Amino acid sequence: MEIFPIKIPKKDEGFDLFRTIVESKFQFLADDILVISSKFVSMSERSLIDLKNVKVSKRARALALKFKMDERIAQVTLQESDYVVSGIPGFLLTINDGMIAPNAGIDKSNCPQGKIVLYPKDSFKTANELRKKFLKKYGIKIGIVISDSRLMPTRIGCTGIAIGVSGFDPVDDERGKTDLYGKKLKVTFKATADCLATIGVFMMGESNESIPLVVIRGANVRETKRSLSMKDMTVNPKIDIYLRNIPFL
Repeated sequence: MEIFPIKIPKKDEGFDLFRTIVESKFQFLADDILVISSKFVSMSERSLIDLKNVKVSKRARALALKFKMDERIAQVTLQESDYVVSGIPGFLLTINDGMIAPNAGIDKSNCPQGKIVLYPKDSFKTANELRKKFLKKYGIKIGIVISDSRLMPTRIGCTGIAIGVSGFDPVDDERGKTDLYGKKLKVTFKATADCLATIGVFMMGESNESIPLVVIRGANVRETKRSLSMKDMTVNPKIDIYLRNIPFL
């Protein structure tokens, strides 16, 4: 497997994402996997909020006081999340579209001063549109992963997660296969898209590397033409092994 980071100069919000990728001059090949930073996608589609325009609700103010955080951040977090699980000083732990994340995935880093960047408007739609544009312009089939960095419970540092996928099955069902000792696997799934997202996040870095694109060549994935969604990659919090017995706020 080969990995190619693509450096892109800092972009202002509101740019053409596909044109920017094409102008990188990278020579894509059939079956490449293109991993794209979710923040880069968000910047292209102006998915940002100016904090000075945020109106704060009573609930957001109460949560901000309880968890010692900016009440405007608390408000946007509530707007962007489906559930608030818990919180610690500075952060609310939330679930949005099946994904668990601090502050609903919003971020203040690598975006203009005074603004915060949200998740892309529809990561799966964007990934699918990009895949189709590659097929139309170059006549090649590639896979697309829109990635985000993520903290894991009890672990130090960030890893990667896929928040949008197109062109291949994001999860491989390993049930029915046997291990090295001939025992049949009963519950094992492989998070293929998340693994590829982690490779991308590792190459992208977390500060000023300016590498929003990573191409992975030679990955063993199963091609699919079907439209994907977060339902293909998540489980209900009520049956999740970590969350099923935790009361939400």
